[in-house]
Amino acid sequence: MIKASVIVPVYNAGPYLMQCLDSLKGQTLQDIEIICIDDGSTDDSPRILDEYAAEDKRIRVVHKENEGLVAARKDGVRLAAGAYIGYVDSDDWVEGEMYERLYEKAEETQADLVTSGYLLEGNYTTIHYDTIPEGMYNEKKIKLLRDNTIYRLEAKETGLRGTLCSKLFRADMMKKVQRQIPDVISIAEDKMCLLTYVLECTSVYVLKKAYYHYCIHSTSMAHSPDTEYLSHIQEVYSFLCRLYRHPNFTETMRTQAELYITELLVIGLNQRMGFKNRNLLWVDPYWLDKIPKNARIVLYGGGELGGKYKRQIEVRGEASYIGCIDYGYGRYTDGELQVENPAFLKEVNYDFIVITIKNQRKAEEIKEQLIKDGALENQILWFEQREIFWKFAEAEGLLETEEPNEA
Repeated sequence: MIKASVIVPVYNAGPYLMQCLDSLKGQTLQDIEIICIDDGSTDDSPRILDEYAAEDKRIRVVHKENEGLVAARKDGVRLAAGAYIGYVDSDDWVEGEMYERLYEKAEETQADLVTSGYLLEGNYTTIHYDTIPEGMYNEKKIKLLRDNTIYRLEAKETGLRGTLCSKLFRADMMKKVQRQIPDVISIAEDKMCLLTYVLECTSVYVLKKAYYHYCIHSTSMAHSPDTEYLSHIQEVYSFLCRLYRHPNFTETMRTQAELYITELLVIGLNQRMGFKNRNLLWVDPYWLDKIPKNARIVLYGGGELGGKYKRQIEVRGEASYIGCIDYGYGRYTDGELQVENPAFLKEVNYDFIVITIKNQRKAEEIKEQLIKDGALENQILWFEQREIFWKFAEAEGLLETEEPNEA
């Protein structure tokens, strides 16, 4: 039997597809099949797929009418002949040892699911792991994992990362689970599939390694207004309501599911629904109360978040905006901020540098680099910006749950 089937749904991914396919062809685990489902692409993706299939017999291509991601994955799962199933999005890529490492761990532990982290590549690269401790979860521990799958409430963080693409699933089980996901679900489809699988399986291994490169592109759906977004959330909520009746679905999981729907609503208001005032609930403006009045502020971060901080400074009028810096300043040529090389700090008088990056680990890396370049540590500030619903969940006492220890 083939060791692993990798399913790649493809829709108009021409500019990125070759990098994706090359990364799969180069896997150190050779005994794999690569099932590419061309979901009605209108660019040169079909030609690229056919050329790669002609060169490598492990690549199988199916051309079909456009029916959406879930339907494409179902087609791939039906064709899969491997002992395990993995998924890759056609605009991403994976490191050469990914499937060998996941397969080895699956065989060693006999886990139904091996889950790992990923590298998120946008304006900068960050590494994201499951926040559940590394190790094996089975028997009594599988309930604990289920109760922390959607969120680790104490950490106010995702428990298992929702993407299917950094994971390896037992094929016979995924074939049953994937069929249960409605084709109409077009947001959070990964999360719903993962949640269903975790309810059905009996063992999960959490691996604190990252092999998958999840690439953010300016042309992605997340950057386009979606006037049907609320109806898409309704489809997710309807599916969750059906999962509530599953014998392994706990009250803790229901609390988390309701918080997750709240998160989707906030994401919609901030980014997806096309509101003129984007990201209205994104940044708590009271960070400014922690800075002395009349302070002169330089912002680090030339993206949309930096622009939000700048507007809050200007509206409050209690501090002065001096400018914006970023080590990747060359990338920001058409945004609302004029972004300077960090050497700009030597040319201006300022009191504080405020790092406008939500990811704490990345913010700490930037802080260390700024200090190396001459900035004073006590002048560099970073403010945690949790999603707003966490404040209300904490006030309602919803965040008390049993924490998983190292497995």
